[in-house]
Parts: sequence; C-alpha cells; structure tokens
Amino acid sequence: MLQGAAEELAQQDGRSEARDEDRSEARREHAEDAAPEVPAGDENLVAWNSSPDEAGHRSPETVSDDEADVSAALAEEGSREAEQDLRRAVNTERHPHHGSPPS
Repeated sequence: MLQGAAEELAQQDGRSEARDEDRSEARREHAEDAAPEVPAGDENLVAWNSSPDEAGHRSPETVSDDEADVSAALAEEGSREAEQDLRRAVNTERHPHHGSPPS
C-alpha cells in the first residue's frame, strides 16, 4: 500500500520510479490517515460508531423528589396565571373601556 502511494507521488512529479523521499511522504500521509490514538479509558472499546439503540437496555424512568417538587410548583404557578388571565378577560368583557387610553 505504501509502495503504491509512493509510486503515485513519483508519477505526479513526472517520474516513473519512486524515491526514498516519495516513500517517506507516503508514510507521513498514511500516518495522518491512520486511526487516532485511543483515549485513556477507552482501551476496551470493541465497536466504533455503534448506536446506543444497538446495545444495552432502557433504564426505568424515575422522577426525583426535587423534580417532582419543581413540577408541582410550576403547575401551581401556571394555574394561578390562568386564573388571573381568566379574571382579566371577564373584567374586559364587563368593562370594555376600563384601562384603555381615551381615543
């Protein structure tokens, strides 16, 4: 493979035979195209680019107490805001010009 790349480099330069420089350049290019070093902790990795859907299992969905408290607070706040909006709408219907600037 490297010899073929070296010969191709020689042909690009108009030569029929590869030189040591061509082989060195082919080695450098091959090293650049090689797989990257494996990061620490990934030494036992056996499959690249595998989707999480292909292996493993779905863990049960749980809600922590903090999340439940936040959800309840947001729901309560939303209910209060909806009530206020409803009261404003009713007031606007009863008093259509109340709060509107004069024309």
